[in-house]
Amino acid sequence: MSFAMVGKRIVQSEAFKTAVGFTAAMLIKFVRRTSRFEVRRGDIAQRFWTGDEPFIGATWHGQNLILPTFWHNWREMRILVSRHGDGEIVSKIMHFLGVGTIRGSGVPKGEERRQKQKGKGGAGALRAMVRALGENISVGMTADLPPGPARRAGEGIVMLARLSGRPIVPVAATTRARIRLNNWDKFTINLPFSKGALVWGEPIYVPRDADPETLEAARLHVEEQLNALTEEADRIVGRLPSREDEGAHKS
Repeated sequence: MSFAMVGKRIVQSEAFKTAVGFTAAMLIKFVRRTSRFEVRRGDIAQRFWTGDEPFIGATWHGQNLILPTFWHNWREMRILVSRHGDGEIVSKIMHFLGVGTIRGSGVPKGEERRQKQKGKGGAGALRAMVRALGENISVGMTADLPPGPARRAGEGIVMLARLSGRPIVPVAATTRARIRLNNWDKFTINLPFSKGALVWGEPIYVPRDADPETLEAARLHVEEQLNALTEEADRIVGRLPSREDEGAHKS
């Protein structure tokens, strides 16, 4: 057996994924404890926690791993995580951060993308999220879908809000010290000993009888709110939006 094959087996092993997930979760906790976070409009989430009411937490891809450290620890939450290899590691990270997961993909826009998503558990994941919300369990998911474009909300999150009757609560978090990877979602690795920001947005409700036009308006509202919150969080930590970010907003 070649060295490359041995290495591949190690990387794909459950033990390796568990170790990576544990290490990443400890780093995320360390960032949270050593950084000074400014929280804006935290009363929005607090109202739901105090009333023991679930909601759909919405964020962008690449910005979501630190968010579970701000979750009210007596309220159960489940995060939508994809079924592919990276999703397995993310699921491990969530486990070590004390958050449950639902495995599957979001609901893509357009028939061509639906065909590509077949077998990735989108319909099953949607049913599982509706069921969780009906059982008074909050759900967290990213509004944009791989492979992009980034920061463009898909239909899945507004469909979930319509079917469940629960509101979407957009949220953005960042740190000034961070590493951004050169992938489709500009995945962000937050670094410790930094200034951070957590910004909540107003709840977005979608009527159960929403027609296609109403759903599209809600989708655009989610997209606009998340982009505004992301920009607000960046400004809090002293970062101006990059040209790439501004271009993603307009695409």
